[in-house]
Order: sequence, then structure tokens, then C-alpha cells
Amino acid sequence: MPLIAETSLAKILAAGGTFISGIVLVGSLAGGARYAATAARTGTSDTVCDYAEAAGPQAPGAAESKPTTSVLSPAVRADIRDGIETAAALGIPRDLIVDDISATLADEMPEADPARIRKQAEQVVTSVAAELCAELPTESPPSDAVAGAGRGVVAVQAALAMRGVPYSWGGGGPSGPSYGIGRGAATKGFDCSGLAEYAWAKVGVRIGTTTYEQWRAGVRVPRSQIQPGDLIFYETNSSIPGPDHVGIAIDATRMVHAPFTGSTVRVDTWAGVPSRERALVGIIRPT
Repeated sequence: MPLIAETSLAKILAAGGTFISGIVLVGSLAGGARYAATAARTGTSDTVCDYAEAAGPQAPGAAESKPTTSVLSPAVRADIRDGIETAAALGIPRDLIVDDISATLADEMPEADPARIRKQAEQVVTSVAAELCAELPTESPPSDAVAGAGRGVVAVQAALAMRGVPYSWGGGGPSGPSYGIGRGAATKGFDCSGLAEYAWAKVGVRIGTTTYEQWRAGVRVPRSQIQPGDLIFYETNSSIPGPDHVGIAIDATRMVHAPFTGSTVRVDTWAGVPSRERALVGIIRPT
């Protein structure tokens, strides 16, 4: 999803910060709690597609302006993509994301009109969310795309068979999809580590429930030796150490994973994607 961040809410709050628009805002614990409390209070189910659609069509006769994202550097744009994906995973309302981006733009342009800054922040969220929404696949390769009988092959086939199952924050485990916690409490499905745990349980290997446990559940392998079933780990928030997303390798370029709230278990390219390459922390082969 970039990734495709499954940054743990507990992990964010423990560090006393928030992670929105790709920017780590480390502050008081109340800062992180504000998002958690607001998300719980609103009861909305914002996703990347919701973020794009919430802006609505442009008013007739309104002058078109150059999208703010067109002048962003590739690195900043990638960070914003990662942040919006993380916000979707946390179920954070769109208005709060716009607020944070507005504040960041205001710091960069202290002389600019607040209304203009707000409009630019709206454009950023709408544009990036629309891109992410468009990337949600309508089709996936068949589960027999990986041939063989090794443990890793069987594990990845089990994960591929779950394509289309909804993402559920805290959902999934050795027995299959389950209702999650928090924003995932009403959805039966998998989060990223739940899918990995399920896949490897199919071959009798217990790798733990969280990305932190799974990161220690095997041996490190170089990417040149990656095999089907290996676990690909990412860290999307370097200020809070530890991997916060995991995918299951299909081959040297693709993985199957549960990305974020509003998506489903799906296949994505992991090799050569700049934002994923930056966040990659390593590959583990469960033992």
C-alpha cells in the first residue's frame, strides 16, 4: 500500500503520538487518544473510497485549480499515501485527516489564507484517496497460481483461498476469519497478521498472533532467496520500532495480504514499489 499499513492503535498511543498523512506527530498521549475517542464516538466506517467520495462533485461553474498533489515530491506523496491508508485502517474520520494536513500546510505556508490551505488539504485527501480506491482490484489470480507441495506453498495457497474476505481490524486466526476488535468488531475477516497466522496454521506451524511475534517466528532470508509462503514485514512508522504489517510471498514480486479497513484479502506487487521498498524491514521463513 503502500502499504498498507496495519499500524497498531495500541502501538501509536503507547508512543504518545499520531500517524496521519505520513507524518508522525509525536506529542501528548491525549493527541493519540483524540483520534481513538473520535473514531469510537462517530461510529463511522471511513475507508479510502469513502474519503474520496465524501468530497462530492465540484460545484458547477467553480474554477478548477491545480491539484496540490501535483507539486508534491514523490517521497512526500508516498508518505501521504501511507498515512491515509493507516487512517483508513484506524477508521479515522476524513475531517480529522484534512485537519492534520491543513495544519501541516499552514506550518509550511504561514502567510497563506486559512481557507485556501483547507481547500488544498481537501484536494490532497480526495486525490490520494481516489488513487488508492482505484487500486482495489476487482479480480485476483486463481489460488492454484502457486504450484507445489512444500509447507510454504501450502501456506500461501491457504491465504490465496481467502481472497475477497473482508479486512477486519484484529480479526482472523488459526481457525480462519473472525470478528475483530475496535473498528473490526462488526466485520468477520482477517487483518494482516491474522491471515498470516491462519495460513501457516494450515501446515501445523504456530507463528503467533501479532506482527511482533511473527517477526521472531522463523529465520531471516535474503530477498534473493524468497520462496512462496515467506513472510514479508514492513515498518511504516519508524519512530515506534517494530514491524506493523506483514504479507505472504507468492513469488519474488507478489504477495497476498489483508491491507486495510475497506479492502479485502488480495494480491499486490511488493517488489519495486517505492513506498513498500522504503518500509521493508525483512523476510522471515517460519520454522
